[in-house]
Amino acid sequence: MPEANLELPYEGAKEMLLVDDVDNREFLRTLLEAMYDELPATKKKK
Repeated sequence: MPEANLELPYEGAKEMLLVDDVDNREFLRTLLEAMYDELPATKKKK
């Protein structure tokens, strides 16, 4: 989601995607589906 607006959640933090419409289930589902392919792969345990 390269066009997404990023915000600082608190001073000293890295920029993050601001999600303020957390009560809208359809919006959250669409958001997660759009982000899924960009999530990092699971790290293997040693």
